[in-house]
Amino acid sequence: MKVINAKKYWSLVLSFLLVIGLVITTGCGLSENTKKEVKKDTKEVKIYQVATRGTFKPFTYMDDKDHLTGYDIEILREIEKRNPSIKFEFKTMSVDAGFLAMESGQIDLIANQIVSNPQRADKSIFTKEVNNYTSRKLAVKGDRNDIQGIDDLRGKKVAVTSSSEVTRQLQKYNETAEPKIDLVYTDKGTAETFNLVATGRVDATPAYDVAIEEAKKTLGINIKAVGPTIASDATSYALRKDEKSQQLADLIDATIKEMRADGTLKKLSEQFLGKDYTIPQK
Repeated sequence: MKVINAKKYWSLVLSFLLVIGLVITTGCGLSENTKKEVKKDTKEVKIYQVATRGTFKPFTYMDDKDHLTGYDIEILREIEKRNPSIKFEFKTMSVDAGFLAMESGQIDLIANQIVSNPQRADKSIFTKEVNNYTSRKLAVKGDRNDIQGIDDLRGKKVAVTSSSEVTRQLQKYNETAEPKIDLVYTDKGTAETFNLVATGRVDATPAYDVAIEEAKKTLGINIKAVGPTIASDATSYALRKDEKSQQLADLIDATIKEMRADGTLKKLSEQFLGKDYTIPQK
């Protein structure tokens, strides 16, 4: 009787150990399979470096918490949300420095109200979906009434940036103007340039009307917009001219098109620019 009980006992023990072994083996197998599936399903996030001035409110600037924001920046952040496989990292620098850095491979794209032109098109590509159409006017000191248009700038000092389309417009004007406009080239931020106007060190500067109003409202700078619109440019993002950058540009275009269709782009324009500049301005 004792022998039979011993056999049953060891039989049960062996059966139990066998079952435990199978459970452990199966569990390990499932664990490895799960790891493989997770690895298979996890997409590598591609990081892109973005050049932006960070001093061009309301398009790209540092808020009161020293956080980079603005219309051009938040469009890219929305694109990130809708495309988890990409991430944008921002570096502040001038537009000219941005194009040089992009050419050397340090930067992937530029976000700073970029306008396409033949000179840039040689080495850069541009997104096709327009970010916004903003009107440029002349900014003068608040108590001045002697400047109402480009003709009134002859013989006067006008602060400009070398990368601006309006600068090229004024350079062209100077080819036949007498006396010529005294173009003062500066790479200062928008606020500093407006202060040059407000303090009388220059007579005027061409600027986006929304930037002029923003400086008056939030910084108390004594300037005003005068005369008719001197330019209304379609702005976009600039990227390096290669196949991989074209793929990113296509992704940005497709996402901005979605944002335009669902009203997100208009909402961002109203939030940062004060009204809907996603359509051509009259």
